[in-house]
Amino acid sequence: LSINGRTFTFDSVADVEATQLDIFEHVGVPLVENCLAGFNSSVFAYGQTGSGKTYTMWGPANSLAEENVAKEQQGLTPRVFERLFARIKEEQTKHSDQQLNYQCNCSFLEIYNEQVTDLLDPSQRNLQIREDVKSGVYVENLTENQ
Repeated sequence: LSINGRTFTFDSVADVEATQLDIFEHVGVPLVENCLAGFNSSVFAYGQTGSGKTYTMWGPANSLAEENVAKEQQGLTPRVFERLFARIKEEQTKHSDQQLNYQCNCSFLEIYNEQVTDLLDPSQRNLQIREDVKSGVYVENLTENQ
């Protein structure tokens, strides 16, 4: 895409007709398979306030608390976790003769107005992004759940 002489490239673009399932199949399914192959994976939702990042990631407001939210309204995050744990169970069943061990770690953060907030512990605000030769880029004191 070229605008005013500047060129931008995209792997893909979802239009306004894209469903939660479309996003999951395009982003979530490969992410889960990469995790199972041993790669760290991240989803980076970027955009203007009110553009739909939270809806895309989680689904409608209170969708995690309400049991009657339709499955097709689920956002990317609950679908990814559901798929990840189902795939782990499949792999353990398929390879029941071997002892497979999986370790899943998860963290959530928000960067807003250049301030990093730990979404698993919102009292942790203004966290620092660091880089280390051994561990790469990380956020100091970010909560990581297993």
